[in-house]
Amino acid sequence: MSRPSFHRFLLCFLPAFLVLFSVTLARADNDAVMHCQPGPWGRIDYSYIYLSPPDSILDNYPLPSPVSRWCFTDRSQDWVRIFLANLGYDTATVNRLVNDPRSLPDEENVITLYPSEADVLALSDANRVVLATELSKYVENPYYHDPICVPDGNVTEWLRGVDLPPNVIDLIHKLTYKNGDGYFFSDLRLILKYASSDTEARHWVKGLLRVRAVVANLRVDQTDDLDGLRRYWSADYHRPDSLPMLNAAAEISGGSQLDLTHLLPPLPRRLAYSYTSPDIERSGQTPNCHWTSLNFFNYTRQNILLDLKLATSQVLDDYTPISAPYTFGDILFFLDEDGNAYHSCVYLADNLVFTKNGENEIMPWLVTRLDDVKQLYGREPNYKIQVYRRKWPEGG
Repeated sequence: MSRPSFHRFLLCFLPAFLVLFSVTLARADNDAVMHCQPGPWGRIDYSYIYLSPPDSILDNYPLPSPVSRWCFTDRSQDWVRIFLANLGYDTATVNRLVNDPRSLPDEENVITLYPSEADVLALSDANRVVLATELSKYVENPYYHDPICVPDGNVTEWLRGVDLPPNVIDLIHKLTYKNGDGYFFSDLRLILKYASSDTEARHWVKGLLRVRAVVANLRVDQTDDLDGLRRYWSADYHRPDSLPMLNAAAEISGGSQLDLTHLLPPLPRRLAYSYTSPDIERSGQTPNCHWTSLNFFNYTRQNILLDLKLATSQVLDDYTPISAPYTFGDILFFLDEDGNAYHSCVYLADNLVFTKNGENEIMPWLVTRLDDVKQLYGREPNYKIQVYRRKWPEGG
């Protein structure tokens, strides 16, 4: 891959100021055990769980205004009029939205429209995607730029256990849209107007910020290919830290199951299912997906990898592009149609990866399915995945 391909590593780098020590965890109501395909990684099964940030972070989380808004940057009023008309709005609605005195371009040439609930609901499913795609281009629309992902589009399962009134749940169903490989919800402002208090609004936000992860276990006994398992989970013996646990589990009479996090290198083992903490934040930047991927095998975190040029240099110097089959520790880079890397995660086994999704402190490190990562990051048209493998030095 050429150097320009990584000039957007910066996409995942944002300053951070919030701290989190614990996490609210809930098992999915449908807690059926699923099984990975057989492979050199052994016999793995997993179940879904949902992670929610605890109150210690949400108490400082700025709730948005309950007034819906659509922002367009560096667009003319005439362009906005035509765009709205193409979405199916009649002339009277277009004039009401664009002629609103609050919608005049500001000093940064941002046009802000204030649609009513009826305006938002009037969109067809297809036009909702068109609108969401346009609004996602502008950071002034945070809930479109970084929308909430609804796993598999199953709103009922995603919100199970979250205490929301029926009318709000119905709105979320209506406003969830499919874009690329995933389903998303962006109208957080609209539903917050139905909250009776700040406390209730924060409770709703906590529920809507749930992310799906998996708890995976390796089943092992003396009948397994233990030498093969040792080689796989130690990256061909370059990182043998977890082998004592693997050996101990295999020696248990009748076999046992080993939580997959015990097989991760020390740094991701500590980070899994957690959020940012004060010592991590001292760099002044939030660790992101690329920091997470490139630090996977490091015994201590290297915060220089928060630097765009240094992170790019490490990929080009210390990794080599590969094709399938993939193995433990390979890095999967999501590339847009121009070849720019906008997300990365680490391959564990079969369909499981280690990742930090999102550019902020309300997103945890987690083990999840690659299919779930594709749902979140598959909005980019014509994206592709390029996989890189670490080049180990002799004896390293």
